[in-house]
Amino acid sequence: MLQIEKPQEEGFQRVYLQHIDAVYRVCYGFMKNNADAEDAAQETFLKLLQKGDKQTFESVEHERAWLIVTASNICKNNLKSWTRQKREEVENTDEIPDSCKEDKEISAVLEAVLDLPDKYKTAIYLYYYEEYSCSDIASALGKKESTVRSLLKRGRALLEKKLGGEADEK
Repeated sequence: MLQIEKPQEEGFQRVYLQHIDAVYRVCYGFMKNNADAEDAAQETFLKLLQKGDKQTFESVEHERAWLIVTASNICKNNLKSWTRQKREEVENTDEIPDSCKEDKEISAVLEAVLDLPDKYKTAIYLYYYEEYSCSDIASALGKKESTVRSLLKRGRALLEKKLGGEADEK
């Protein structure tokens, strides 16, 4: 059984409580159902726990970015896995969870964002929902800042088509 010392346990609990909603929303965006999103979120925090003292963060924003990128990567890997591809598709009866919806208009936009291809979804989500700058997103994703701006521009264009409105520049 894994023994956790008290100070590390309190630190982990703080990180978990502070970031679980954001991590879950990212996971739900990729996985599209509650059970798989919960599993991916759990795996994200398990990775953090396994890193222990080896993982240090410069700030709370850096911590949050690491968790979001890790959650995205876990979800992408899960979606690529052979067992997931081979299982029969079952109609998804899950609704968008309460933590992912505020009102109907915001819910429709969030749903449209979550339906974007992964490369656009991640950039749009981090920029608009987590309020990261282009340079922070570029650093977190290991991409050039100009690439992130291009992803945002193309993602907004796709959203405009899906939602049938005008793109709003931030």
